[in-house]
Amino acid sequence: MPAKSKTPIVWPEGHFTIDQVQSAYPDMVNITLRFRVKKATENKEITVIGRQKPAIGRPKLVFAKSPVTEAVVKAAYAAGVLPPADETVKVQIVSVKQPEKAVVPTVPATSDVGAQVPTASA
Repeated sequence: MPAKSKTPIVWPEGHFTIDQVQSAYPDMVNITLRFRVKKATENKEITVIGRQKPAIGRPKLVFAKSPVTEAVVKAAYAAGVLPPADETVKVQIVSVKQPEKAVVPTVPATSDVGAQVPTASA
């Protein structure tokens, strides 16, 4: 059994699909390439910028190397790339908690501090 090779993938400049990367690496197995694309999107090496809808079949995702510039996105949209399917209003949900009241011990101002026991006040 041959040893596994860890062929590094050089992501194209501009926008690209998995099929375009596959044509650049014809010896690579399709599932391996898809796994590398998934890992690269998780590691934020590449970003999904849209999708191409063919006449028949499922839409294909379009990627770009991170950080994505506005020029790459405009060029992709000019080439017929549609925005991603999940392009909706995105709202970040933030959990807000009331701050806990801090208890600060206070000592009355007297001459004999050692005999006094500090009291807590809220």
